[in-house]
Amino acid sequence: MYRIRISAILLVAGVVAPALADEPTAEQLKFFEAKIRPVLIRECYGCHSNESGNVRGGLRLDSRELTHIGGSSGPAVVPGDVDESLLYNAIIHEDFVMPPKRKLPQNVIDDFRQWIEMGAPDPRVNEVIEIRPSISEEDIEQAKETFWAYQPPVSHAAPSVNNADWPRTDVDRFVLAKLEENELAPADDAESYKVLRRLCFDLVGLPPTPSQIEAFADRWKSDPDKAIAYVVDRLLEMDQFGERWGRHWLDVVRYAESTGREVNQTYPHAWRYRDFVIDSMNEDKPFNQFVQQQIAGDLMPAKTDEQWAENLVATTFMAIGPKNLNEANRVQFAADLVDEQIDATTRVFLGTSVACARCHDHKFDAIPQADYYALAGVFANMTTYFGNPPSEFGTITNAQTRQSSSLLRLPIDDPNPYDKRYTAKELQDLRDEMAEKQREIATLGRGSANSSGNAANAQRTRLRLLNEMSMLSAKLGVVDEDGNPRSYCMGVQERKRPSDVRLLVRGEIDQPAQSVERGFPQVLCSVQPDIDEDESGRLELARWIGSEANPLTARVMVNRIWQHLIGQGIVSSADDFGVTGQPPSHPELLDTLAVQFMQSGWSTKSIIRTITTSRVYRMNTAYDRRSHEADPDNAFVWRANPRRLDAEAIRDAMLSVSGEIDFERPRGSEVAKAGFTRVTGGVLGNPRDIARKAFESAGQSRRRMQRGSRNQIAEEVARKITGQLNQEDAKHRSVYLTIVRDEEPRSLSVFDFADASTIIGTRESSNTANQALYMMNNRFVIQQSEAFADRVIRERTSPNDRLEYAFLLAYGRPPTSSERTAAASFIRDFASTTGFRSRSKDTINALCQSLFASAEFRYLD
Repeated sequence: MYRIRISAILLVAGVVAPALADEPTAEQLKFFEAKIRPVLIRECYGCHSNESGNVRGGLRLDSRELTHIGGSSGPAVVPGDVDESLLYNAIIHEDFVMPPKRKLPQNVIDDFRQWIEMGAPDPRVNEVIEIRPSISEEDIEQAKETFWAYQPPVSHAAPSVNNADWPRTDVDRFVLAKLEENELAPADDAESYKVLRRLCFDLVGLPPTPSQIEAFADRWKSDPDKAIAYVVDRLLEMDQFGERWGRHWLDVVRYAESTGREVNQTYPHAWRYRDFVIDSMNEDKPFNQFVQQQIAGDLMPAKTDEQWAENLVATTFMAIGPKNLNEANRVQFAADLVDEQIDATTRVFLGTSVACARCHDHKFDAIPQADYYALAGVFANMTTYFGNPPSEFGTITNAQTRQSSSLLRLPIDDPNPYDKRYTAKELQDLRDEMAEKQREIATLGRGSANSSGNAANAQRTRLRLLNEMSMLSAKLGVVDEDGNPRSYCMGVQERKRPSDVRLLVRGEIDQPAQSVERGFPQVLCSVQPDIDEDESGRLELARWIGSEANPLTARVMVNRIWQHLIGQGIVSSADDFGVTGQPPSHPELLDTLAVQFMQSGWSTKSIIRTITTSRVYRMNTAYDRRSHEADPDNAFVWRANPRRLDAEAIRDAMLSVSGEIDFERPRGSEVAKAGFTRVTGGVLGNPRDIARKAFESAGQSRRRMQRGSRNQIAEEVARKITGQLNQEDAKHRSVYLTIVRDEEPRSLSVFDFADASTIIGTRESSNTANQALYMMNNRFVIQQSEAFADRVIRERTSPNDRLEYAFLLAYGRPPTSSERTAAASFIRDFASTTGFRSRSKDTINALCQSLFASAEFRYLD
């Protein structure tokens, strides 16, 4: 393994600073030196410079970079934009008052305005600190030559085995050879109904139907191999396959419909990406194309508007991560956004956390800090669109949101299904209302006194107006000049005139060091790509990641597929293929599958077919003491891993068994219906506004709104009447439930649903008292138990047939004799305790709920 020298050398040099995008002219520099610098030194440096000691508000004005970065309230100067430059705002005493005791002369104020409008030319450049890496080129080359993950995968011939009758495929031969090498034997085949149940849940996330169970049992008797192959082919063609495997991918890419963090703002168009992922899985889109669309779809050629729209929607991957919209400093927000995008891209596709090198050379992997900023240069040259579509009045966000964004206009007519069409009068009324609020806010300087002389009241009025303007802007932004809905999506777009970024000492935005040329992590590249100076390099990055030249992409995806089907990855650390991750248990098998994956045209379905038709996949879960002592983690796969179903499969299985599942894809989501708004107290939008509308729709008076706590009433009414985030009455598949960060549906969160704020390659799988209580008391479970009972009563007449049918629906098998006895005893006890008749609907309800609550229903054996 390579060595990492831990000493970092900091050298002072004044020649490494990057050039300005537009070099200032001699006249502009003369203007700065004569009109601007003296005022800054005289009026500002005393409180806002490095030499002043305790810098007020974190603002330093003694260099160009620090002036642009600004302090805790945001950038002091935005070149060319007077309104966004807080320094100008302060010297005119609007939002801030600087200098604090007097106002600068008007001619000085005019000079600053002119300077900012001309692009704020400024020759003051910090002396640059050059950071020399502790990871040398020799270290990187040694890592390339010696570490398994950085070497190209190579196909291996299947090994010979002693038990030649057992294997059905090369997968079996690789696994059996490892078992025989460790003096272990594979478990016997599982029973046919268990194999079918495993296949159905793994491939489409649903239990087998009675007709599927009967047909599979007949085929199994004559030829188990052909029975499995037939079912696999049928399941792979079902639309439910994309919904099942699309949800796996949404875990990894941190899919959610809101920003999370302190100001939890909705993403009304996130559902488009969800549907893109599901459709891509169903189409068996080549995975390398799938990768490239998500990283650089906006830069890829498209033959039709529909293809172009799909490519734009795919880049939602870059925009959908969590965001701290309350961050005051735009430079910090931009740096954090790029960091999150780098982390997602490298961990999702490469199983490597390059983001660990943001503040220093990677502690373990051969990734110097400069490699992080080479990659940051690629991502920093794009604009991320995630927020509120711009109206004719611009993009306006609410008062709590300090960072805002627009959306991408789609080239096709495909509006959000819940966007309203406005008549000419309605549209004009909205415009008039917006214009009136703009006039009102123009008369209110932030922090100034209103007509009553109360500055606090003026501030409250201003915040109210901003929030109301944000709501109006959201309504106006989604329609054209005729009031018809426009079509938008989240995503990214390339900026003009790309440039390199500066390395930041310890990752601090106010400590820039040398400029770093755009590029990719050296340890993963045999040859660095040639990035044109007029391009960011993002398209080249996408093509490189989705290519056979990359040693990790195919391995990482094949490993994810193996994990979902077998229960544990060949590399158990699915998101970490680095030095601190786990080595592969079957390295030759992993590489062979990766090569097959690429040779198949990057077909996900082909790898799934290869694994599910193997003898390894159909082994039973029987415990063997000797094997367990030799391999307690089952790394060598001597038996099948017993697995608890994930949250979506449990919910979908209840809907399927009850017969109430709705297989039609819902268009949009509850977030799409609510629009661009804030999530407050588990409610989409302002709880008081929702409550008012709910009371009015129910014929209640406003007076009742004033009784007790308005917020309490609002939240209760919003939850009970709108049911926005509860979704207990929804009947569609769980992949279509609204996923708002920190507000996941109870039916999912109680069963270890993926944390939507992080990259989840492997979910937790717990067995807790809360889960048992949920299955006993939750309204959704009780509803589905009643529907299950109704189905059993409707489709079977005799008590014995009903019991057999209930077990077949829930477990994929008939009850055993002991279970028949236990069920009869349960019915008698329940009837005597409650006073219901043994054949009453309530008694059968209770029996059906007990089947749902059992461990066998929640686990794959």
